[in-house]
Amino acid sequence: MVKTIEDVLFPGIDVRLDRLAFTADALEVLAVACGPAPRCPGCRARARRVHSSYERGLAERPLIGRQLKVRLRVRRFFCDRSSCKRKTFVEQVSGLSERCRRFSIGTKQWLYAVAVELGGRAGERLCRQLRLSAGRSKLLGLLEAPAVQERSPRVLGVDEFAFRKVIWSHPDGVFEVVQGVVGQ
Repeated sequence: MVKTIEDVLFPGIDVRLDRLAFTADALEVLAVACGPAPRCPGCRARARRVHSSYERGLAERPLIGRQLKVRLRVRRFFCDRSSCKRKTFVEQVSGLSERCRRFSIGTKQWLYAVAVELGGRAGERLCRQLRLSAGRSKLLGLLEAPAVQERSPRVLGVDEFAFRKVIWSHPDGVFEVVQGVVGQ
């Protein structure tokens, strides 16, 4: 069975390879998301209209001794439900990208394993040898980073005692920290 370069780079992932370029120390890939229309993360309604598209950069695991840089073209969709607060949203390619991440899911798993075993500085040295772009802050941040959730929580609970009081304004995404001891 003959495999294509798409099957080797992105097995079982809904992307189409558009361009492949070799440089002295890197392999650059332009991939286009070609999966079915996604659901809105706010109301779970199936999207029907495309708003626009853009390219995002993803760091991927090295291939044949070269750093692999993926430029992923994704689509932004309209949410047509009037009751939904999200007007537009971006598709996420399952198995490749996550919201608010600059590296692929496979790279995240590698970096997490390096961070667990070696920590910050030693992990950074190993990543340099493996041609993974990760500093010690990124590695240590992966250990503390929460998992990316599909939907954000609707209700936030507050303990009776806290050193700081955080007031959350959901529509704007802005929060305010009030100094002082709360609950005394």
